[in-house]
Amino acid sequence: MSLCRRAESLCSSIVTMRKKLNRNTGGGKVLDRFGKQLATSFLALAVMSGVARADGEETVDECPASNMLGSGMVSNICWSCIFPLKVAGITIFGNSQEATGVDGGGFALSSKPAAPSNAASKAICLCDNDALPTVGIPIGMWLPTEVYETTMVPGCSSTLGGVRLGIADKIFLGTAGDPTSDLEQQSFNHIHTFSYPVVTLMDLFTKCAASYQDIDILYMSELDPMWNDPIVALYGNPMSVFGSSVIAQSACAADAISASVGKPVDNLFWCGGSWTSTMAPYTGFEHAQGNVQFTAATSLKLLAMDAARGLARRTVGDDAVCQARYQPMLKRSNYRWQVAWPRAEASRNHASGESILRWGAGRTIPGVAEMPIYLQWQWVDCCATVLGK
Repeated sequence: MSLCRRAESLCSSIVTMRKKLNRNTGGGKVLDRFGKQLATSFLALAVMSGVARADGEETVDECPASNMLGSGMVSNICWSCIFPLKVAGITIFGNSQEATGVDGGGFALSSKPAAPSNAASKAICLCDNDALPTVGIPIGMWLPTEVYETTMVPGCSSTLGGVRLGIADKIFLGTAGDPTSDLEQQSFNHIHTFSYPVVTLMDLFTKCAASYQDIDILYMSELDPMWNDPIVALYGNPMSVFGSSVIAQSACAADAISASVGKPVDNLFWCGGSWTSTMAPYTGFEHAQGNVQFTAATSLKLLAMDAARGLARRTVGDDAVCQARYQPMLKRSNYRWQVAWPRAEASRNHASGESILRWGAGRTIPGVAEMPIYLQWQWVDCCATVLGK
């Protein structure tokens, strides 16, 4: 199905929802604004999709189409995962999810979302905007911010409707691999990231809107020379030398146990919980077998690499309510993940490094859609202005 048809599908869903919300004051207006804001994003992505197809690359079985830019923007997202909501350091709305059991689809439930231990706790915030300072109240919540699209086919984008962008060398085809030290036998995959501010597009919690204002492509591993070469990756992040050492990997055993139940140890920043023994070096190669485990590991490695590059800023804490802060060492507890496609965790998300036995079973469709798309959730503390501009 083309990107344009997926846009039409989403619009139909919005119209249906609008009719249901018309009985509530302002419900239709919110969805009207949502539709208008989406128009620009869909136009830009449709142009890119058209360019890819103009090069003669048609959608094939190796590059399945997802519904991430269609009805999935509503149906595939765990909306209850936004909570708990903290205001002035106090939890106003807790998370009503069950602590254990199964969801509506029969899947086991992963850990219950909770505010990070370093979340903002002050009652009042003061921000300096290069003019008169503004006074506000700290608000904190979980927000979906980015999509991590995994693929073994260079240039394949399921998010954009299964198009082949034609920008990559066939030599970097992915593989499920074997758990050995030989790179040729290890798992390898590419990742594309997209900004995905669905909460902002729906005009919800605008006081805490993320920095992204529309949907856009942020990163493509095919264009990053560090992603497919561990030696080059070491030059990009020398700390990987320590993370790859035997001593550092031995310390990750404790983190694997703690992270497997949803509590990653942030001080062991080089560890990947139960997904991988160490995140170093930051490449697309991974020892783990199974599409879900090794794509989860490489997605976490990419996030850690973005943090080291200054691209993934910290939005948690009293010092980050006015402006996101640089965090060279990733704090995994500030992020959660959700399988958004092909079989979404629509009623739950999971912690970084949490055991795949709690969330990963049955999330892909063999022979049809074997590479999952992840939705990254980030805890965001912000200052909701009550006095000043």
